[in-house]
Amino acid sequence: MPRINPKWIFPVVLLFVTPLGARERTGVLAPPEVKKAQDQILARLKAGNKHYAQHMTRHRGNPLVMVVSCADAHVPPEAVFNMQPGELFTNRAFGNIVDKVILGSLEYGAEHLGCKVLVVMGHTGCTAVRDAISEYDHPRTEWRSLNLQALDQKIEPAVAEVEDTQNKVKAQTGSSLTGDAFVEAVVKANILSTMRAIREQSPILWNLEQQDLLRIVGCVYHKDTGKVEWIK
Repeated sequence: MPRINPKWIFPVVLLFVTPLGARERTGVLAPPEVKKAQDQILARLKAGNKHYAQHMTRHRGNPLVMVVSCADAHVPPEAVFNMQPGELFTNRAFGNIVDKVILGSLEYGAEHLGCKVLVVMGHTGCTAVRDAISEYDHPRTEWRSLNLQALDQKIEPAVAEVEDTQNKVKAQTGSSLTGDAFVEAVVKANILSTMRAIREQSPILWNLEQQDLLRIVGCVYHKDTGKVEWIK
């Protein structure tokens, strides 16, 4: 009888145990129609890639522009700026925020790829901003996800800034922004907050900007018109 190599024992045990453990952790498994939908989505992705591979255009050279944008599926930077693959170095996160990982990516883009411009792009009707406003007005006592809490905490300073400004305006004039107008004000404040975070948390990018080797700019993409509004 052949002997089993000890190094294979743990992977084999893990292979059989993990699905059982996963089922215990997640509870009731999804209904069959969910799996069917997943299979259809993957089939569409594979067919799309096959078509792309047959018609792709090879691009040479490095991108000259870095973009920090929201992960919203309706705000693809390449489409918004009419750019081809390879022309933008895109970094996306819900609410167009930055953390250490994204900052490291931007530093790589600036130092190793030679990007000359960094665009921070928010967009109208941002769900991340709306959620942050709702959380600011009605703070929850417990978060189901600490990751979402950390994301929200990145945006809430912009909410607080606009709220404070509007309170002062209301005290002087008796009126202030509400509804969508308030949301769009926070969208702009959040863009500026991200730009400030980039400068404060990345000495590399800040120094490049001070030497005029990198220009950091902000803009708002208007989903209803497709136009980009540059923030001065």
